[in-house]
Amino acid sequence: MNTTMSTNSTFVAGLRSTRGVSDWVGAASFGAFAMLFPLTAGRFGLLLLPPMLYEAMVAVTFLMRGRARRSLSGAGPRVAAYVATLWMPLFFWVTLRWAPGSIPVSHSTAFRLAGASLWLFGSVIAFWPVWHLRRSFSIEPAARVLSTDGPYRIARHPIYATQILIYTGIFLLRASPIAGLALLVWLGAVRVRTRYEERVLSAEYPEYERYRSSVGAFGPWPLVRHAAPAQ
Repeated sequence: MNTTMSTNSTFVAGLRSTRGVSDWVGAASFGAFAMLFPLTAGRFGLLLLPPMLYEAMVAVTFLMRGRARRSLSGAGPRVAAYVATLWMPLFFWVTLRWAPGSIPVSHSTAFRLAGASLWLFGSVIAFWPVWHLRRSFSIEPAARVLSTDGPYRIARHPIYATQILIYTGIFLLRASPIAGLALLVWLGAVRVRTRYEERVLSAEYPEYERYRSSVGAFGPWPLVRHAAPAQ
């Protein structure tokens, strides 16, 4: 952002003129979720502190982003978006409050070491893609600005890639059948969510298909490179 007074005034005025009720509700809801969740999750809340800080950043983006150029209507895109956003935090919160024995700390030292490493690495890099996308972030599938630089040179969905690292790390720290099932459900929701997002981006930006053919969905690996948009 330029530092001149006129540019700042124009930017602020633009923000004020484009804020809708949904933006303020989204900011308040995600901000409250980010603040209250770690406080009610006990010691385990420390592991979820990075994704909760990420949710706090999401709350801020509601007040910084521009209007959507294109979006998807219907229940499917909305359900996939909110399940992918809320499922894992709510699963751990409910399980630890009412059935903590179902997700005990892993007995395997190797699992704990691998889990802590993935969690730490994902937590450290998680804020880069969120901040990079801060003025075009959206929970529901929408096209605001096409980002292909920064972290988006490495993965088409770097935000979800960091979440995969964090939640896989937490799973390894608390390895159990029910935690594994919850992780699979979440991965399925993320997969559906990305298909909807790529559908709206492909419709709005013709150049997206070329970008999509050269950059992996969650990283620079052949197995995650191609993912057809939902029809």
